[in-house]
Amino acid sequence: MAEMGYFGLSEQWLLRRAGDLHWRLIARAMGQQEAVFTCAAGEPLYAAFWASRLCFTSPERPRLGGELTLAADLYRVGHGRLASVQHIDVDGRQIGHVILISTFVGRAAPSSNRSIVRRAPRVLVVPSDAPALVQRMASNASEVACSAGKREWLMPATLQSSMVLPCPSNDFNAVGLLYFPSFSALVERAVFETGASHLRVLRSRNVVYLGNLEPGERVRVTFDQHPLRQCASLHGENERLIAVMRTRYIDMSAQAFVR
Repeated sequence: MAEMGYFGLSEQWLLRRAGDLHWRLIARAMGQQEAVFTCAAGEPLYAAFWASRLCFTSPERPRLGGELTLAADLYRVGHGRLASVQHIDVDGRQIGHVILISTFVGRAAPSSNRSIVRRAPRVLVVPSDAPALVQRMASNASEVACSAGKREWLMPATLQSSMVLPCPSNDFNAVGLLYFPSFSALVERAVFETGASHLRVLRSRNVVYLGNLEPGERVRVTFDQHPLRQCASLHGENERLIAVMRTRYIDMSAQAFVR
């Protein structure tokens, strides 16, 4: 039950589990028992996610009582970034995948989430080069990051926006950062409040993470309202862009779906 959502797998559960597996893969590659990272100076580091992709080929397959398996491999993506490719199997059949790309970061100023900067870990990990699919994803994320300030990535002409206040006890993680699954949760909340149908299931979601929030800081979610596809952006105070995402859905009201 904990793994399931309203339709199919819970995106929030899956991303949290995939994120934990990603960090454990890095720790194992470093020869560590725990996924706790530091730089050469001994200061704490975080394997923060830079981009993520969740894609379902058979979102209707998961069921209560079924057997779910995540199988993952760790790869290198360019300089200082690591990626995990995680295959989602339900009852022995692959139904989708999660790709997570992370980079090590730390705080330039104590307790300030606006001061996040890239830093090198104490131990370097050099796994195999990422496959072509991951390389393309990283290239697209780089293009989005370069053009996001100009809003070139956001093509729809008609946009809506909504203000959301994240809750620290629900949306932030143990190191005080807005947790990466919370980005999509905030968008879903904002979109649903404007009248989106609840009879749709996630097909795919691509997110590029560009910043973070302080506890108590409101986020403005801007999006195009389309039943089956969506572009969205999240801005903090002073129009600081913190994430962009593209999402596709399946309309379950037009299909036979056994719950």
